[in-house]
Amino acid sequence: MIIPSLVPLRRSLAATSVAALIVAVPGCAGGPAPAPETPRTSSAAAPAASPPSATFRPFRHLPSQATCLRTLGSACYTADLVRGAYGVDKLNSAGITGKGRTVVVYEEVVPDTLKKDLETFSATMRLPAPDLTVDRYAPIGHIAPFDATNKKMADIALEATLDTQMVHMLAPDAKIVVTQIGLPQRAFTSPSPVPGTPRAVPEAASAEEARRSAAAGAALILDGIAQSARRHHPDAISISFGIEEYTAAGNNHAPARDLAAFRPALAEVVADGTTLTASTGDTGAAPPIGPGGARVRSVSWPASDPSVLALGGSRLHLDGQGRRTRPDTVWRDRGGASGGGPSQTFARPRYQDRVAHVVGGRRGTPDIVMDGSAAGGTLVYQGFLPAGRGWLTVGGTSEAAPMFAALVALANQKAGHRLGDIHQQLYGLATDPRGGVIDITEGNNGPNGFQAKPGYDLASGLGTVDAAVLVPRLAQAPRG
Repeated sequence: MIIPSLVPLRRSLAATSVAALIVAVPGCAGGPAPAPETPRTSSAAAPAASPPSATFRPFRHLPSQATCLRTLGSACYTADLVRGAYGVDKLNSAGITGKGRTVVVYEEVVPDTLKKDLETFSATMRLPAPDLTVDRYAPIGHIAPFDATNKKMADIALEATLDTQMVHMLAPDAKIVVTQIGLPQRAFTSPSPVPGTPRAVPEAASAEEARRSAAAGAALILDGIAQSARRHHPDAISISFGIEEYTAAGNNHAPARDLAAFRPALAEVVADGTTLTASTGDTGAAPPIGPGGARVRSVSWPASDPSVLALGGSRLHLDGQGRRTRPDTVWRDRGGASGGGPSQTFARPRYQDRVAHVVGGRRGTPDIVMDGSAAGGTLVYQGFLPAGRGWLTVGGTSEAAPMFAALVALANQKAGHRLGDIHQQLYGLATDPRGGVIDITEGNNGPNGFQAKPGYDLASGLGTVDAAVLVPRLAQAPRG
């Protein structure tokens, strides 16, 4: 998650065992970011955020695009503009609203104001009243009470705010379940990272320590997915947290064996009918996780797992009335860049055989992209930050993951059943000019990254979507 008024952060998973302190890292980061070429702050100990600047204040009232341009130096988009840009307003007008469907979002911290903030967002955007449930689960002990003055907790809590509002924005009648895999208080008391420190794993950490930490964090994420699937049988689960495969392999480019071992469990969830979406990360194709903060190519898990839909970030270019001023481009701006590239762990799945000339023998990410740019951020409402309640512009690939999960809920409502794995359908529809998949041919995903071009590429995947066309076409797919 990218918030232009906050200092950026790349979070990393860290733990020595499942029974010890485990801190998972959103595939999103917050902040007015330096250019992608600049190494970003990281921490292996905890996902801590730098404080807002002294001049930072949320917009007390919903701002116009002109106000955002004047105040932030970049555009901001209200929910109605984003809905219109993707054609979701047409679906909702036809009664395809997600009614009777369930979307789960996976979180670590839930702010006390989550329900009230979603209701304020919904009322302001003239959407139906939200149906929100918070399902708390504490696999490693007591869940720490929310403390908005704790910078780490507040930063992570913004993820829950973003995810729930993005789902409700596109599938306003869907039930939203927040699965909170809670952490104990000690997860939020370790020192914050020093600004400018580029390491995702401390210099003192051995390759084996990095591998074991990542494996423990991955186990926690998988536990949350399993809990959600068993309790709610959801239409979609959105995960905005991720682990770099390079780190999980022990700081090298070998296959990450521990992540590969989780593949059957994820495949089982999808086979039961739940579609999994996950963000590809916010530091481009080559995050600064190598020795001394060097950029090395790595992709993010669970997005890289073949059973998961990998959601990258694009940039919308809209005017004040929501009309496109140019085609969508790959997200890369001062806030970061969309993750993507070939997996070092997973072989090419069958649905990517038709793009083998791009991915070779490996699983390629992303599959699809949606809005993620901080330079055209979507507005969300929060009421817990010490700086005051109000509207923030957000971005990041963790915006895209819940947005596509909402589209799955719409497709499932149209179909009358859960679709499960839709990779094959998506890749097939991308070859149909009337399939609802829109190619992106401009932009790249950062230093040592990949360039968008006609057809599938490792910056924009298949492209973005026209939901008004894509959703009905997906609904025609056989039961997953």
